[in-house]
Amino acid sequence: MGVFDINGKFFKTLTKAGDFIILTLLAMVCSIPVITIGASLTAVFYAALKMARDEEGYVWKEFFKSFKQNLKQSILIELILAAFAAILLVDINVCAKWAADGGGTLVQLLMFAAIGILIVLAAVVLYVFPVLAKFDNTVFATIKNALVLCMHHLPQTISMMIATYGLMIFSYQYFTAYIITIPLVLYIDSFIFTRIFKSLENTNEQRAQEAAEEKKAAAGLAEKNAAENIVENITENTVENTAGIEETDFTGDDSADKTNGMD
Repeated sequence: MGVFDINGKFFKTLTKAGDFIILTLLAMVCSIPVITIGASLTAVFYAALKMARDEEGYVWKEFFKSFKQNLKQSILIELILAAFAAILLVDINVCAKWAADGGGTLVQLLMFAAIGILIVLAAVVLYVFPVLAKFDNTVFATIKNALVLCMHHLPQTISMMIATYGLMIFSYQYFTAYIITIPLVLYIDSFIFTRIFKSLENTNEQRAQEAAEEKKAAAGLAEKNAAENIVENITENTVENTAGIEETDFTGDDSADKTNGMD
């Protein structure tokens, strides 16, 4: 019992840290072809998000399950974002050279606009693969949802960008630090994404509940209107029948008939 209890927090923390290191190694190996970087990131976050919710099983099984399932979509997303980033980098480079040659204020504005879009793209990159890991959607819907989420949760986005890209720059200078910094980034990002996705799910559930209540209320109102229409129709028919009875002539020549009968 105590600190060294196998079911205690200490050993659970060590186990989770080991799992994050395993995920890091799997991602690094599976990213060697470069084209599969997106699939590796998606698979990493698929397993990491489950770990953050304490739903994990065998991390390597979860990793390869997601890797295979999301391979095609992740490659398409990776190519689209890479092409967009390349265009922006070329634009920034051209504008910088043009501005250095006296291109004027307009060129500088274009360069800063391209830099701003590149920063937004960097934020989208943080979100897009976790979104793909969590939700089943089309490629462009996944990118759009990643953009919406990163703008809607701006404080979390800024925190993750500082942590993720800051640690990546640090690790680039000290390559061996990747074994520590990447698991740390995964832990931080997966923890934040878990809270973001949970709030999103709660919002969707609330909207679904409100929609169901509105539908129920509309159905009740329709039934009430239908009942009122039936009552109104019955009332109108009753009035018409009564009016018909009142207008009928019951004054016949009864004396003549009786007289004929007597004969």
